[in-house]
Amino acid sequence: MTIHTGCLIRVLFVLLVVFFSIYFLSSPFTSFDNEATSDKVFSPLDQLQASRKRQQELETALEETRIEIKDKLNKFSFNSSIPGSNIKTSKDLLKFRSYMECVTTKGRWVYDDTPRTVLVHKQDPLYGKCDSNSTPLNKNASIEEIWSNARNSIKYKWKAPNECPLPSFNRKDYCSLIAGKKILIVGDILSHQLHDLLIDYFHDGPVQCYGERSCKDHILCPSPSDDNDLSSVMRYARNDILSGKSADNLGRLDQKFLEQPWTLYVFRHNVIILNKGHHYQDDATFRSSFIKIVNYLRTKNPHTLLIFRSSTIGHSNCNVPNIKPLFNPYNDYELEQLPYHWREIHKQNMIAKEIIEAVGGVYWNIENVMETRVDDHIGGQDCIRWCIPGPSDIWLNLLFVLFKELKIDQKLSH
Repeated sequence: MTIHTGCLIRVLFVLLVVFFSIYFLSSPFTSFDNEATSDKVFSPLDQLQASRKRQQELETALEETRIEIKDKLNKFSFNSSIPGSNIKTSKDLLKFRSYMECVTTKGRWVYDDTPRTVLVHKQDPLYGKCDSNSTPLNKNASIEEIWSNARNSIKYKWKAPNECPLPSFNRKDYCSLIAGKKILIVGDILSHQLHDLLIDYFHDGPVQCYGERSCKDHILCPSPSDDNDLSSVMRYARNDILSGKSADNLGRLDQKFLEQPWTLYVFRHNVIILNKGHHYQDDATFRSSFIKIVNYLRTKNPHTLLIFRSSTIGHSNCNVPNIKPLFNPYNDYELEQLPYHWREIHKQNMIAKEIIEAVGGVYWNIENVMETRVDDHIGGQDCIRWCIPGPSDIWLNLLFVLFKELKIDQKLSH
């Protein structure tokens, strides 16, 4: 009797284990990182299927890209160098790429309430929307007073691992690094945000500009000597899809994309920062058009530093009050649910990476850095751009370290 009872207990125990295993593995669960993702319910099977789908799509896209690169860009070979930089050996190239990958993919946002200088926004008032209800401070307010009045979102700091620390710098360091650089920024409204960040950092007051549709040359840093060629200059051109159109069509109000002509004056610039932005094109169209434009740029400008700034995903529900950064980025299933083709952004960033590196350019990854910053977006209908100051301030740090690791402040040898 005792033996039968013991066997029965063991059988019941096993059945209970099996039941609860099935229950917890098959029950839907929710990501509770914060309010922005709390409405997304999915099962492990959903996640697995989404991951497989995204991986297959990425592999197919990269295979097709490499085939087209081999066909259209085979005259270029940059296995050990980056034109416009002092990266001249395969060892240096590997070291540079490994360091930048470490900084951008292994870091994390941490809350740090230590008082520090806050970037002052002086340009397009749209980016100052988050501070519209803030208490105005005296112009002589201390760093501590400014800090105590700052939004919590500003107090998050990107912390890179000890193996690839982010260096500290000041304006003098930055100006010394980019002396003589003529920088052209081409892309959509997020490229305009980079333009405003640079002006905010390098200028003590507002400068004249024509808004996010176009802009003239801006001096970032004056020449340190009588040689005007050593001044640092930046220009922004609005071209949503990186087309090479030569006719200005900004006057048309019904057009799908804004495509300001820019290729005719690229010869004046020795650094070109490109980005396609959030204006959707299918993979084949984007791939072919981007290959065409970098082929033109590298052929006409063999010594120019070409940079592709990755696109960032938009964040649904960015208008949730008092939202905090995500603890974890969206998983594959959540990415698949995003609107406006945002699910395609990572894949097309990887397509662009293959292409820009094939012509000796640099892939600047801010996608990973910004993917958890659901907070501090301009809001309303805009869940793509961030307020200034805000999460995008880190772009200044990342661009500084990118230039520094490329050793662009050293005399270039062609």
